Amino acid sequence: MSLINTAVGLVALTDPIGVLPVVIEAANANPARVRRIGRLAATTFLVTLLLSCWWGQPLLDLFGISLPAFRIAGGLILLPYGLRLIDGIAVVSPPSLAPDHDDDARLLAVVPIGLPMLAGPGTISLVVAEAPPDAIGRLVLSAVIAVLALVVFLVLASAIRLQRSLGELRVRLISRLMGVLIASVATQMLVSGLRESFPALAG
Repeated sequence: MSLINTAVGLVALTDPIGVLPVVIEAANANPARVRRIGRLAATTFLVTLLLSCWWGQPLLDLFGISLPAFRIAGGLILLPYGLRLIDGIAVVSPPSLAPDHDDDARLLAVVPIGLPMLAGPGTISLVVAEAPPDAIGRLVLSAVIAVLALVVFLVLASAIRLQRSLGELRVRLISRLMGVLIASVATQMLVSGLRESFPALAG
């Protein structure tokens, strides 16, 4: 997969638009809390994916897992995510959120919003499987992750205004479109992993 495909897959998997209702509920529709939750959730997302980018491959080597095998596993993980979104089923359905204190809201910003709703098994698998082997390539991927984290923060910080503007129907439509992209990325990962594991298939 190219870096562009990886970036598209990350955007689709992160889907900050789909997280807007959860952020608003966790903040009790308080604009100041929404911004704090957005900042912490985006930071959690950034740190998790940067660690995956730089330390994912060494962990695979430590456990003796080949990159093609991990690509196949990543594709199998991602594909159900995409299909669920296409069917209009939420990927993550957290319990009722309604924190009474700022400390509770901060905790919810990290778990479950930052991890695993934004940086979940799908995004982590994609980053680990597609992180370039060279340092320059990983720096470029890290820059992509940082830009995406900034976008996530801007979207979540404007959660109340965005949800009013988009409406529930458009939010659902965007989530389904993201599902199509995720399913496509998952299929490409499976094809790439199978070709690398069984070269005869490519001939």
